[in-house]
Amino acid sequence: MERTSPHAPITSKENKAVRYLASLSDPKARKKEKAFLVEGLKMVEDALRDKLGVQQVIAAPSLTQHHGKGVLKLAERSGVEILWISERLLGSLSDSKTPQPVMAVVGMREHSEEALLAHDAGLIVIAHHLQDPGNLGTIIRTAEAVGASGVAVTPHTVDAYNGKAIRGSMGSIMRVPVVKVQNEHDFVKICKERGFQTVALELNGRKTPFELDLTLPTVIMLGQESSGLSAEELVDFDHRVRIPMAETIDSLNVATSAAVFLYEAMRQRMKG
Repeated sequence: MERTSPHAPITSKENKAVRYLASLSDPKARKKEKAFLVEGLKMVEDALRDKLGVQQVIAAPSLTQHHGKGVLKLAERSGVEILWISERLLGSLSDSKTPQPVMAVVGMREHSEEALLAHDAGLIVIAHHLQDPGNLGTIIRTAEAVGASGVAVTPHTVDAYNGKAIRGSMGSIMRVPVVKVQNEHDFVKICKERGFQTVALELNGRKTPFELDLTLPTVIMLGQESSGLSAEELVDFDHRVRIPMAETIDSLNVATSAAVFLYEAMRQRMKG
């Protein structure tokens, strides 16, 4: 363990520990290390309190002046190493415009397709080719809010552990099962075999979420922000669903559309 303190923080980018932290900005490094960075008082505190796999807390000296004593006490109580680095270094590690003086290294939790399929909620979201990390993070957050089974992410979708995706999820990425599937067609086929109704969210869908029985085990697929789902991809699904809108609006953000659908599923299930 490297001995540091708020009075003698690390100041060099060439420090081994700092180089490791910087490497976690690369998706390949995150995958290899099975770890990622979270930023901000709330997310770090939640991760420590809920024992979500925090491996190290990284703090800048100003943390002691920003209501950070709770985070420090939690880390010490949990036996988690606190690495003190300069404000400048912490800022260089952050991709936030206004970084807070604390971040943490968190270990990735392993989840499987089978875990999604067997989850009691029976409500799976497939994120297919999404490119905006903020959208993916918000979808993960909403999935947790409605008690969904989790989120399946297809190849060529933005990395769920991207800094912006993590912030968009407000920490839900540490709790919600997020599973990378190798082939979306095969996964949808397996879902059907396991008794799920399959739904594709499409701008010109024939039905609305309010016309479906969403108390049934359901998987919903969301397509890329600009192009949606292709005709070939839509063939796999039982239902093509649109979100109804006033005539003055031609589309909704994919994360907003997903929220409308998922909350309708929650409403039906609460009513039932």
